[in-house]
Amino acid sequence: MKPFKYRPLTALLTLGAISGIGSSVGSGNEAYAADTPDVGVSRQALDLAEECGFACPGDTVDGVKIKTLVEGNASISGIPSIDGFFNSVLNFQVAAKSVSSGINAELEGIRGDFGLAATGDVAALLKAELDAKLEAGFKLQVQPPQCKADIQAEFQAAARCDAEVTPGMLSVECKGGCEANIEVPECGVDAELYCTVQAPEVACNGECTGTCTVDLNAAATCNGTCRGKCSGGCTGYVKNEKGEAECAGSCEGTCEGSCDVEVSAEASCQGKCRGECKVKKEGTADCKGGLRAECRGKAGASIECKTKCDSEFEPPKVDAKCEAKVQADAKLNVQCTPPRVALQYRLKGSAFTNNLEARVRFESGLKSLIKVRLPALKAAVARSESVNDAGQDLLTAAKGAFKGAIDEAKADSGVDVKFLFGLGCASEQIDDVEGIINGSAKAVTDAVSAATKVNAALKI
Repeated sequence: MKPFKYRPLTALLTLGAISGIGSSVGSGNEAYAADTPDVGVSRQALDLAEECGFACPGDTVDGVKIKTLVEGNASISGIPSIDGFFNSVLNFQVAAKSVSSGINAELEGIRGDFGLAATGDVAALLKAELDAKLEAGFKLQVQPPQCKADIQAEFQAAARCDAEVTPGMLSVECKGGCEANIEVPECGVDAELYCTVQAPEVACNGECTGTCTVDLNAAATCNGTCRGKCSGGCTGYVKNEKGEAECAGSCEGTCEGSCDVEVSAEASCQGKCRGECKVKKEGTADCKGGLRAECRGKAGASIECKTKCDSEFEPPKVDAKCEAKVQADAKLNVQCTPPRVALQYRLKGSAFTNNLEARVRFESGLKSLIKVRLPALKAAVARSESVNDAGQDLLTAAKGAFKGAIDEAKADSGVDVKFLFGLGCASEQIDDVEGIINGSAKAVTDAVSAATKVNAALKI
């Protein structure tokens, strides 16, 4: 028979995590939990714990090693609140890896799209490439990423820690926009309804996000795609209805016909909008046939939200032992939608002399940059803020998880052998929590730093 592992339990008591069970155990000697009347566990029971089938992660049972926290196992102690805490730590690790690996993949994608050197700072190399091949004054427009927290997912996470929480029946006070039902918005008297609809080349009475097409009756500069006559070099031609070649790309000179300009931010369009149009509805209107509906508080006031909130909200009210964990889970639940990016530019005529292949590759890289790379980077950087905040919350959540579990057990049916053994198992893993969180957070910080350099180089 293997001896019971007293040292991890003693360490917990010494740290004050199990205050009230037995001060003599926390003194560093070979005292036992049975020395304290309110525990009621005998020395013989402790010695028999492992013989009865109890085992900790890292132990081998029937030739199979039980995985540890570092190896991805959150079922450490058999105590719901404690194992729930370990599960949140692993969720943080997954979220942090998703953010850091996503950023790094896009940075390497930029390197490959433009054929940049395999070594060296991506931001500096990209800026040099754009400066060499675009006329001065090229301009990037970037929408802020839209990040939303799933309220019901948050209540479900809270319910796993606090049995008093009832998912699906509760709401929070949201300080921004709350996702609404398209057909039955139910915004209430203190909120306004906004509908986002597809705008297939129509005048947008609200805010346009997409392509704004302006008819050019006279030759003029086009900082977008020229469709018609181009007085200078054009990156691409198509045949019109008469079989004549006309420009359908960026024009180095002046354009006569129509000009398509990408509009990244929600703005009015002095022409026809092709993309999304957001309009405010009045009265009892709905958003049937639209893409999205959202409720926004009048004058920026907070509103009740049961779906997804795109700004600050108060996490569910839970037992003290769950507060830090629930706050962390709320931040890990945040998802950010890649924003729209637009680039207004003109190519340098001398940059691609007699080299059509290089020109096509460069413009393909630009298209990937504005359609894929920068939107993904912006969304990942935005999410990194809530992920790293969640890590800080988890570093303070451990004590509450342990103390809350002990208080609850003592109030219900007392602390038994299995419970104490579970605490011992948990204490063996608790030292790894800080390493997991700090290591994951550093990977995120390093990736965000590299992405921030790209943003700075592009002045966005």
